[in-house]
Amino acid sequence: MSTPTPAAMPPFDCPGNYVAPAPTTLRCAKCSRPLIVKDAKRTPTGYVCPYYVKARVATFYNASVIDYLPVIVIALIGGVIAGIVMRAVGGFILFAPVVGGAVGAGVAEVIRRVMKGKRGQNFWLVAAISLVLGAGMVILGPLLAVLALAGTDSGRLQYGAGSLIGSVMPLIGLAIAVGALITRMRI
Repeated sequence: MSTPTPAAMPPFDCPGNYVAPAPTTLRCAKCSRPLIVKDAKRTPTGYVCPYYVKARVATFYNASVIDYLPVIVIALIGGVIAGIVMRAVGGFILFAPVVGGAVGAGVAEVIRRVMKGKRGQNFWLVAAISLVLGAGMVILGPLLAVLALAGTDSGRLQYGAGSLIGSVMPLIGLAIAVGALITRMRI
């Protein structure tokens, strides 16, 4: 039983229509198309064209456009809950970052369990934007009210949930929540 030699095997047909813009001697290791150094992607088996890399990466994602809808809904609801929690602990300066990390990781875990093996290339981005929109509805209203009252006599520096610091800490907690969400979803 003999194995075919590389010269006898048919070349891999890369999707796309990559054409080297200049004469070159470098070839794609998979489809043998001419390849310039600027476009070459290094792999353990040689240099490949950008279309081969795109085709390989696309095989890891199996989500359709409809699968993004549950991600949006879960992250929006999680964002509203995160905003309420951040507003509640906003006066306690040390609690907002800790709660933010827990909320972001929790929302990412709920999304992962609901999607049951579906993987979308931009799930993390859609979830992060939805989380910010959901929490922004709850957090930004009181923050804008505190900033509007800052120039009046009734807006003197206070401490607690009604102060400027108490209104900014939920934003810091939200930033940490988004970072935790992105980290958990990209792993």
